[in-house]
Amino acid sequence: MFKPKIWEIKPDLKINWIPAPYPVLDDNSVRAWAWLMFVVWMIALVYSITTQSLLLANIIVPIILLDLFIKVFIWPMYSPFFIIWAYLVRNKKPEWVWARQKQFAWIIWLVIASIVFWFTSMLGKCWPAMLLCLVCLVFMWAEAVLWNCIWCNVYVSLRNKWYIKEEEYAPVCSWGACEIKKD
Repeated sequence: MFKPKIWEIKPDLKINWIPAPYPVLDDNSVRAWAWLMFVVWMIALVYSITTQSLLLANIIVPIILLDLFIKVFIWPMYSPFFIIWAYLVRNKKPEWVWARQKQFAWIIWLVIASIVFWFTSMLGKCWPAMLLCLVCLVFMWAEAVLWNCIWCNVYVSLRNKWYIKEEEYAPVCSWGACEIKKD
């Protein structure tokens, strides 16, 4: 049976010959998830603009909210979208990266999706929700296509400016984004 390897502490894991005793994620699954979210948000946005209807957004946004809620507060391994994409990239060699900055990004996505949900479902307002969706699309495109997690970079900047406590081990992120800045 397929068991997605999404978020785990791997005993004796070394990344670039450096010990990694912290929770890691398979970056392939994260990028695939970002691509899926990009497509889903794009469909909802285009539908809302062309029909001036929130029907599709009122279906898609709660599903995305549930997925993010599960990912942030329960366990990423139980996220339905993550399971699908982890399965699809199962034959790729895992690219393990630090999980904490991804969780930070998911919390921000959860807040944004909650605001979009509030605008669409509670207030019935289309344009503010569409503007937020457009922002989401830019960030998801950057993650899926450019392999640049903007929220992860924000997290690392906050950590480098000492707003977030520095970790015991130097974490590994895609493209060296987590490198600790030396003054």
